Amino acid sequence: MIEINLLPSGGGAQRRPAARRERALGLPVAGADPRVAALAGAAVLILALGAFGFWKQGTHRDELNAQIDRERQDSVRLARTITLMRSLESRRDTIEQKMAVIRSVDGRRYVWPHLMDEISRAVPPYTWLTKVTAEAPAAGPAAAPRPAGAAPAPAPAAGDTSHKAAGDTGKVAIAPPPPPPAFNVEGAAATTQALTRFMKNLEASAFIRDVALVTSEQTVTEGRTYLKFTLEARWEQPDSTLVETVPVVPVH
Repeated sequence: MIEINLLPSGGGAQRRPAARRERALGLPVAGADPRVAALAGAAVLILALGAFGFWKQGTHRDELNAQIDRERQDSVRLARTITLMRSLESRRDTIEQKMAVIRSVDGRRYVWPHLMDEISRAVPPYTWLTKVTAEAPAAGPAAAPRPAGAAPAPAPAAGDTSHKAAGDTGKVAIAPPPPPPAFNVEGAAATTQALTRFMKNLEASAFIRDVALVTSEQTVTEGRTYLKFTLEARWEQPDSTLVETVPVVPVH
């Protein structure tokens, strides 16, 4: 049997399939274009950056929430502290007001001993006293009349803060100290000059002021003529340098 080779010479048909196989092996299915690979890498990088940013924001949000909770707790503690300080300041002001009243009352314990001493020193010869009386303090403003048949307003219970006046800051209202006491002196003088001398001596005292003659009447008793008089005056707080204090109990 005779076989005839009809293929062209040089093996061209065999090289073509090899070239095809090489081309198939060199071009992957995902694409051989570098731009596609660059886009895919950029997409992966963007996704990674987005995930990192989301995680970072979540962490920062948690830190902010924790800081807000701490600030809120600090604000509550600060508000309690401020309330306590205001309460202490109100108590301190009340105590200071009470101490001021106590000091004022304590400072007037020896008012009448000083007055009696000054009056006795001011009495000149031929003058004698019969009475020294204190004047009643002036009455305050009269209360508004209540309508007929109206029941008296109930007094607020202890601790009741619903009856506080407008603008009340919680301080206890303390009555002001009483005004300087006034007094009257009744007596008799042998002459007008003796009465005038007595009034001048009273005015010269550092503890007495506003000396005034209220009444003066000439009287005859057992053939003797003299003046019956009534003076009014007021206590004056002297300068601290004029008052000498000594301990009641000797200090060794």
